Amino acid sequence: MSRKKNSRQWARLRILCSGGLHLMTLIPDALELVRELIPNSASQLFLLAQRAPEDVHEANVLGVLPPPNGYFYGDSAAFGGVGSVEARARAAHVLEVRLGSSAAPLGTLTLLRDGGAPFDADDEEDLGRVANYFDHALRNAASFGTGLSGVIEDEAMLLATTGGDILFLSDSAGALLDQLASQEQQVFDRRSLPPFCLRLVESVVYGERYPWRLPAGTLELAGGVLEARAQWMSSGSHDAIHSRTVGIFLKFVVPMPLRIWRALGSVELSPQQMEVAFWMGLGGGREAARSRMDVSDAVLRDCVKAVYEKFGCTSEAGLLAILRPPISRM
Repeated sequence: MSRKKNSRQWARLRILCSGGLHLMTLIPDALELVRELIPNSASQLFLLAQRAPEDVHEANVLGVLPPPNGYFYGDSAAFGGVGSVEARARAAHVLEVRLGSSAAPLGTLTLLRDGGAPFDADDEEDLGRVANYFDHALRNAASFGTGLSGVIEDEAMLLATTGGDILFLSDSAGALLDQLASQEQQVFDRRSLPPFCLRLVESVVYGERYPWRLPAGTLELAGGVLEARAQWMSSGSHDAIHSRTVGIFLKFVVPMPLRIWRALGSVELSPQQMEVAFWMGLGGGREAARSRMDVSDAVLRDCVKAVYEKFGCTSEAGLLAILRPPISRM
């Protein structure tokens, strides 16, 4: 019964997890929906980090810390990071599901209830359905560098020595690196570069020795993607390399599929209309929606007409102007 009553929320979750985004990027929005579908007082996602062999090799060669073993996100300040064990112990009811298979685990999703009725069989079934959507997102995520565009919501910079000591840190850069550290259950002390930035500095310092490494990278953050680029900020010879300064430029980008999905929540659409609008917004017009959905031409035409009416536009160009804003800077 709960699934039928919440069909719109289930559709929104399914669409969100089918847009090619990494689960860590969409998890804040996803957990808001999960709370509507399965009432809870707090939730946490733990994802296993997939280490590539070259990550460990470069860490050994360059002395840079490898990526962490996992990434975390909690939608409650009392349930995340160091306090997650204590919060779980205090909770009256706990419901947990594994992502992936026992042979290839991907992580876990945990829900807590501080009081009230315990989780029941319907809640367990619904959480299993959520896990299936999350598994799909993890297995079908596209790399941000393979064509996904986005809206820049914040830009920041910091300056550091080649040894990893921070010389200057803007407030925005500190906030972004704090968020990254919380995902890795670490503490950013604001004096030394975190591993991700240190790897970029090493790419600049040892650029001639390791020309295949680019001084740029991306990382999935909760609600967006962190793009970073490093470059020399002062001149100097190789003999004076340790006196040189490296600048790291950061951008927090909301990928376009997530931006479109959020915009679709501003109007009351049926699940079918929402899905049509989502695929049209990503590009390709009606043909993109037709190729993704098993609907007749007549149903598709009616959905498109309804979407135009609810967004107050009369054409696909007008709809895209609403769903796909130009890049914005703060």
